[in-house]
Amino acid sequence: MEAKAFSLIDKISKRKNLELAWEKVRRNRGAGGVDGQSIEAFERELDEHLDRIHEELKQDSYHPHPVRRQMIPKAGQPGKYRPLGIPTVYDRVCQQAILNRLEPIFEPLFDEASFGYRRGRSSKDALRKIWRELENGYEWIVDADLKDFFGSVDVEKLVTLVAQRIADGRVLWLIGSMLKAGCMIEGQWTPTE
Repeated sequence: MEAKAFSLIDKISKRKNLELAWEKVRRNRGAGGVDGQSIEAFERELDEHLDRIHEELKQDSYHPHPVRRQMIPKAGQPGKYRPLGIPTVYDRVCQQAILNRLEPIFEPLFDEASFGYRRGRSSKDALRKIWRELENGYEWIVDADLKDFFGSVDVEKLVTLVAQRIADGRVLWLIGSMLKAGCMIEGQWTPTE
């Protein structure tokens, strides 16, 4: 059995971690969520926002907002769209703060042939891997994608899997609450399925 991480909420809520999370969110830019707050507006009151996130995480009073649902065109598939959930800037900072602390725990567990949604890995890296495998005599390459994974993942099952490495119940609750926050579609709240 692998070692579990305890007391992560203290590391997640540290001011330095929140500042690093903010910098990442600011660099990524992006639109505002259901509250309409932009990156620029968030930055104008940055200290107050980071203080509030810090306190809410420490006091277990943080509650994520529903995401704003936006339909975006599918690349290379005219007339087809996919849903995109846009969290508030406030929630994105909190999500990034969690990612900052969870990524080093989970990254070593991922297969070296996996490239999607991983820091420091790109489609060019995946192509280099394919060429190396072909040069080594392999003839089959499998490209797999789970249709609407993020829109249909079983939250309880996912949190149970995360709990195999994370023992901090507050962090597990936080992840579950983010995944169950629901979304706003044309002004109506819709639960996360």
